[in-house]
Amino acid sequence: MTQVLLRPADGYWSKVRRTDRRAVALADRHYSRQTVGAPEFMASGRTFVMLTADALAVWGAIENLDPAGNRRWRCSIFRNESMVLSSALIVEATERTYAYWTRRYHGLPPVPFTTEVDPTKTLRKRDPGRCFRKAGWTVLGTVRGLVVLRAPSAVTSLADARRKRDGEGK
Repeated sequence: MTQVLLRPADGYWSKVRRTDRRAVALADRHYSRQTVGAPEFMASGRTFVMLTADALAVWGAIENLDPAGNRRWRCSIFRNESMVLSSALIVEATERTYAYWTRRYHGLPPVPFTTEVDPTKTLRKRDPGRCFRKAGWTVLGTVRGLVVLRAPSAVTSLADARRKRDGEGK
């Protein structure tokens, strides 16, 4: 049963390397994993990887070029095997991603922060990207069969998403 657990004072997430074995193990179980067992799970580019203290959820954000050579900034992986609501983890992960990028790179990329969800790989009873939408992300459309979602454009809008999400399903 999914439930909201008390949020630790310092938050759910901690930054880890993209080679962290615990994060790699979670990535190996994600539907988008291309090379199971590889020592890294993030593509080349500016990356930010986080893991929960219990090592049951992983988040990876990357800024790089798409196959056509256009800049993109995206959540390339989110996997939650914990009892914490996915939407709660996504709200905090999005906030921390914005904060990290602002500190590390002195600002956010000039492109929106997005993610893609494969509707053929998600629970059939749920609409694809539901946990992201509960966290304030919006659906932009479908590209190559993937549902594309965009993060809230300002960190302040994440507080609204947090209030709206409280008490709702994973």
